[in-house]
Amino acid sequence: MKWKILNISVPVKDLARSKSFYEMLLGKENINKKEIDLIFGQDKNCFFGFQGFGVRLFTPKPDLLLKGKLQSRRSFITILVDEIDSIINKLKQNDYPFLCKKSKELTSVLVQEPSLNLIQFVKNISLFDQEIDVSNMGLNWGIHHMNIESLDVRQSVEFFNNIAGMSEGRWVAPMNKGDFSINPKKLSIFPVSSDHKGLHIIEPDEGFAFRNNFIHNPSIGGHPAFTVKDLHKTIQLLKKKKVLFSDAKVYAMPGFHQIYLYDINSNILEINQAV
Repeated sequence: MKWKILNISVPVKDLARSKSFYEMLLGKENINKKEIDLIFGQDKNCFFGFQGFGVRLFTPKPDLLLKGKLQSRRSFITILVDEIDSIINKLKQNDYPFLCKKSKELTSVLVQEPSLNLIQFVKNISLFDQEIDVSNMGLNWGIHHMNIESLDVRQSVEFFNNIAGMSEGRWVAPMNKGDFSINPKKLSIFPVSSDHKGLHIIEPDEGFAFRNNFIHNPSIGGHPAFTVKDLHKTIQLLKKKKVLFSDAKVYAMPGFHQIYLYDINSNILEINQAV
């Protein structure tokens, strides 16, 4: 099956304040969000990106008010696929509860993988056949990957392999690798390119930040990773705004300088640049 990241949804408390924070990092909101409304409905949200590719900020509703819906209190990924019927059939065969929405334009499936991370699959051929993708939208930034936390990495891998039909890759570490495990039982990657773009799955490691002298622990809670053209400029901006960040430098992916920070809702974010 062919796939690519369509967008990542980030839960926020105050949409207006969060919008200002993300505009500081990513530039102006895109108010033309026809594709986002098509996928997620008319709920109030804020979108950064192009034609559905990008990042969506949303405010979760009280769970007791939800009717026939799933929502996440963590950042979650929407995966664009070229074929969805096989995913639906395998979910049924393996007794996975899921929600399916079909319209003339698209089919979407919401499901929780074995570590209960919310995953959305969307089939929309007109979007899939476009040249653009989430890492190359013609903007000054793109989404490099989504990292999800899993309490059983191999069980999550089996879901994406056998249910979603995605292909696991192999993690390649840089020469000056940080203090973390690349054992496939602890860390996995489903790549869409040779430079670690795609979906990352990691076992939570309570000592990760301590061992690597970070303020933030990127193994906990999951996070989206944004690639920018000028990371030095972003770092200077964060310093000016007095936003705490961990400068990991090149430590996990060859040729990528990475930093970590929290947004104003304590969602962890990664920002990186190819160097």
